[in-house]
Amino acid sequence: MYDFLQGVRIVELGHILMGPYAAQFLGDFGADVIKVEPPEGDFYRSVGVSNSPGMSSQWMNVNRNKRSVVLDLKTERGREAMRALVGTADAFVHNMRPSAVERLGFDYAHAKVENPEIVYCFAGGFGSEGPYGDRPAFDDIIQGFSGMAAVNAAQDGAPRLVPLSMADTLVGLMLSQAVLAGLFRRAQTGKGACIEVPMFEAVASVVFNQHLAGRAYEPARGDFGYQRLLSPHRRPCATKDGYIVHGLYKAKHWRAFLEAVGRKDVIERGLIDDNDALARNIPELYRIASEEILPHRTTAQWRRLFSTLDVPSAPANALADVAADEHLEAVELFERYDHPTEGRVRGLRLPMSVSGAERLPDRPPPRLGAHTEEVLDELGLLGPTRRSGGAAT
Repeated sequence: MYDFLQGVRIVELGHILMGPYAAQFLGDFGADVIKVEPPEGDFYRSVGVSNSPGMSSQWMNVNRNKRSVVLDLKTERGREAMRALVGTADAFVHNMRPSAVERLGFDYAHAKVENPEIVYCFAGGFGSEGPYGDRPAFDDIIQGFSGMAAVNAAQDGAPRLVPLSMADTLVGLMLSQAVLAGLFRRAQTGKGACIEVPMFEAVASVVFNQHLAGRAYEPARGDFGYQRLLSPHRRPCATKDGYIVHGLYKAKHWRAFLEAVGRKDVIERGLIDDNDALARNIPELYRIASEEILPHRTTAQWRRLFSTLDVPSAPANALADVAADEHLEAVELFERYDHPTEGRVRGLRLPMSVSGAERLPDRPPPRLGAHTEEVLDELGLLGPTRRSGGAAT
């Protein structure tokens, strides 16, 4: 972790991926992130592969640089401790449904009673002011609602989910930005705020920043959809011995490529005469490249040619290839470390390079309730008769 946010306390009432992912970035930059979990723990602890119960690799990859506190918020004793914790926080982060957090008594109206200057940031499925406001949602549901699944239908016309929790991670990053913006404003004005980052609106904004297209104008100048991205031939292309992803994009790149492979006939058809022609014809150019040209040489041969033409290209790496990539090995994206309870593990570091700031030791992802007594003691809530070896309060 780094020292940018030293002295800042974040209370995270996060679960699964989105809220915890947002809070981990804040912890990576030095904030004291206190993750509040129910007695059974965050459900994500049990998702995926693990060495021991409650410490799955997926959970550990979004929960480093945090302290775990177990509080049973269905009890008055747990809520008492949570109110005290909120009173000491600079920011409060959660990804619960509005009605659920309100029932617990930790919506913004209640939180600001405990701490009028708190920066309160949350991400539910849908904006609370809209007709879907309190509906349940998770990544797959938002991919469907937002159009992400539909625009991923280029290959055969069937909507497809991206095989990543893309909505959760996108919104998690936005949520962490919202916290930082709120903290900056509070440092300038002394005022707290409530910032809502709803998944549906956030992911729809990502989809439509390119796919609003001709419907951005009134009257419309065309339909929804950025045609380059929607082409069924914009995909890893088969070569003589594998697949390649090419970066042919600008007209000058297409012209140089087509001349190099002896396809001046394509240039003479007027497909790349100017930017408007290129925009109209990019699906056909992708088809020509993927069906008529690229299958006739090996991936290595094509990569050498693209390098000569100053056109980026890439192999279609399998996960194992990425994990062994020489660049990622050199920059140590995959960190190997000794976890105090899980043994030797490999995780992912903060994917940023930082200079001019102090590097501090990371906190390993914590066991459930590992810091309950420590934090309650800091709050003055742990008398001699209330010590419980990390059990829920």
